[in-house]
Amino acid sequence: MGIILVEIDKFKVKELMAKKQIGSLGELAKMLGISKTQLSNILSDKFVPIKSNVVELAEFLEVSPLELLKNKKEQK
Repeated sequence: MGIILVEIDKFKVKELMAKKQIGSLGELAKMLGISKTQLSNILSDKFVPIKSNVVELAEFLEVSPLELLKNKKEQK
């Protein structure tokens, strides 16, 4: 059994951005009150997001935090 890592599904975020007519990650970052770099880090495959970031992003996009996550297992 491996460790389960959480990662934000970038495709889901972009889909939700389109529904809200948000044209770029820079625009989304500005609306969230964070820098584009911070948002890029949150969405990065190499970054394990903290719960508050996931919750804040989900609330802004009006979805459940679980809808933004994809699970991946790391084999040990």
